[in-house]
Amino acid sequence: MDMKKKLEEAYIPDKQSQKEKVIIGLSGGIDSYVTAYLLKIQKYDLIAVTVINDWEDWKGDSSQILSCHINPKKLDEIKEFCQKLSIPLQVVKASGEFKNEIIDEWMASRLSGTLARPCWNCHELRMRVLHQKMKEANVKHLATGHFAKLFHQDATGKVFVHTSNDEENDQSALLSRLPQEILKDLILPLSDLTQKEVLKLAENFGVVEVPKTLKMHQCLSWKEEMTPIFTSLIPERLRKEGEIMTADGSSTIGNHFGVFHHTLGESFEYRNVGKTTKGYIGEYTSGNALIKVEEESYFLRDKILLTNCEFSAETIWTEPQKGCLVVSPDKVYECWVHPKTLSSAYIELTKPEFLIEGDLLSVIKKKGKNSKVFLTGKVQYLPRDPEVVEGEESVPKVDYSRDF
Repeated sequence: MDMKKKLEEAYIPDKQSQKEKVIIGLSGGIDSYVTAYLLKIQKYDLIAVTVINDWEDWKGDSSQILSCHINPKKLDEIKEFCQKLSIPLQVVKASGEFKNEIIDEWMASRLSGTLARPCWNCHELRMRVLHQKMKEANVKHLATGHFAKLFHQDATGKVFVHTSNDEENDQSALLSRLPQEILKDLILPLSDLTQKEVLKLAENFGVVEVPKTLKMHQCLSWKEEMTPIFTSLIPERLRKEGEIMTADGSSTIGNHFGVFHHTLGESFEYRNVGKTTKGYIGEYTSGNALIKVEEESYFLRDKILLTNCEFSAETIWTEPQKGCLVVSPDKVYECWVHPKTLSSAYIELTKPEFLIEGDLLSVIKKKGKNSKVFLTGKVQYLPRDPEVVEGEESVPKVDYSRDF
């Protein structure tokens, strides 16, 4: 499908729709700007809302630690853009919620030895605030610049999230964790476009892209210059230096200046029997200030549990489904999905893959474009199958804390 036909077929409102207002989330990024242009061309009546998730405790340049940071210069740019398109702009500061829901949870994860995913929490906060502003303004629709597709099922009124035409920049997993209340009101003008096509449109519209310092999921990376403000949030009793050891505890391979400087799955090189060995941080807690480094094989898993799942809005499966586990755009693995109770799913991969416990992953129906998102959930390791000694029978054991 060529660009002209795509634009002609995308969200062209009827006369009644043109009388209705639409809230558009403006982040100051190229995608949200092009979204605004497309809707304006199609004669929607727009109200722009910019959500500022700022961390007021941090007095430096927040763009160095937050990919979504909107500084005063960026806000002036957004205001100028809205004036150019004659769109009214509302600015909402969510600093308190950002501190409580993102920063505090991120720090708690660093201290407890679990994997934090602040970008997921930040996205849910932003979308919740945008939807709330939509309701306050008595508006029926919310538009954003996500790369994803939404399909509305008339019979049930449910909304299904599918992958976009841009596999590398797809954001369907993010949207799939949103409640139906928000999905039903959402409009995605970029759903049939790719990033390359959006950049071409931006060029035609005269919008200049300013590269971000950080990409998504690179937020809140521990850097030396950030240490003073980060450590000020940590109780002194938890600021312990300690040892880095091999997983079996047989040897010390280094020292650390606080477990909060590190994260699960982080690569770690050390000298072992005269040669350099690469390992990965597999376990730590702030209580004993001990970090254990595992070999790569520890992270290679072909059976996992996904917990805290958000399932697609459909009837609960009664049989296993074939799907694909998405770790990143270039790491999509075929699997079998066995739904269980308590918002979890048992995942079987065709072969062991490198997975980090606590990572938030999605499962889609098939690899590629326009694929339904089955679910998203957090990785939980399962006990490995016991090794069978030749001549002995293996007796399976039930772990009642995990099997249900």
